[in-house]
Amino acid sequence: MNSNQFPVYSLSVSGLISWQLHALNNEGNEGNQSLTRRYYIIQKGMDEPEYVNGVSGDMLKHIQSEHLHRIAIEEELPLSLGGQQFHPDRIGYDLTTEQPVFTDKDTDLTAKTSRVLQCCTLSDLEGFMVTVKGGQTLKRESVIEFGAVVGLPTKVKTTSYFHAKYGIDNPTPFNVQISSGLYATVLNIEAFRIGYNPHNFAYTIDTTERKKRLDALLKSVLYTYLQPNGAKRNTHLPHPDFFAGVITVSTRRCPAPMVSPLEESYTRQIESLANTLNHLNGAGTIHCFPFETMAEFAQQIQVLIEQSQPWESNRAEAIE
Repeated sequence: MNSNQFPVYSLSVSGLISWQLHALNNEGNEGNQSLTRRYYIIQKGMDEPEYVNGVSGDMLKHIQSEHLHRIAIEEELPLSLGGQQFHPDRIGYDLTTEQPVFTDKDTDLTAKTSRVLQCCTLSDLEGFMVTVKGGQTLKRESVIEFGAVVGLPTKVKTTSYFHAKYGIDNPTPFNVQISSGLYATVLNIEAFRIGYNPHNFAYTIDTTERKKRLDALLKSVLYTYLQPNGAKRNTHLPHPDFFAGVITVSTRRCPAPMVSPLEESYTRQIESLANTLNHLNGAGTIHCFPFETMAEFAQQIQVLIEQSQPWESNRAEAIE
């Protein structure tokens, strides 16, 4: 490891993104009216909760895993049959369709989990849960976690406009809801868990393979914000015109600090937290990578791919 490289224990993104004229996350329809997803936001100083437009963390996770799937295929990372087909059960699809995942020697959870991690990048990074023969439950929490993307109160607006779908006979009128505004987004990556088997407290894939998966995961995060796939993109492709925030990385057993952009002073708080954690745990514990545009966000992801290394430890991690 050279002087510019550092191990990644955890990584967080706290950002403020602007999406104009989008309908990425709808909850369905009521009559001829589409219903956009909304959340209640309660902040200090509010007399009552604010009802704001948002995009669910489930939607962001699906977008990210979709990009990761494409990257894994492009870079020839290991994928199970379910992973190759982007089946929602991933390795579970292989097991329910009786694919040759396990050998006769794979009899306990340790051996079976190791086999799953070795053969499927998506199952390793995105998580899975499946019950196998004998009543054993194989499971893995996702390495990457998304919060809901929520509009800042007073800085997001949803409007409805009349639309008619013309056919051969009679046009079908309906109302479409479109939103614009500034949105708070947060995510966390527990990078130390890439390839980690909690049943024997060891990594089941080598450092080279873990580095490939870490880079693919970082690239998928970039692609998620570059191309936020979702509802009605055929005629309401979002106008992304602003993205600013901070990427934080921890190099020791310490959370990478994250503060929601719902708090106006979030960047100052993250910087202060980084300084405090560096004093408590030693210089270099926390690295901060601020960005003011989408282009700078991409540049910081590139820096992380070039300089970050997989976390290595032969000491147990208390997880799952």
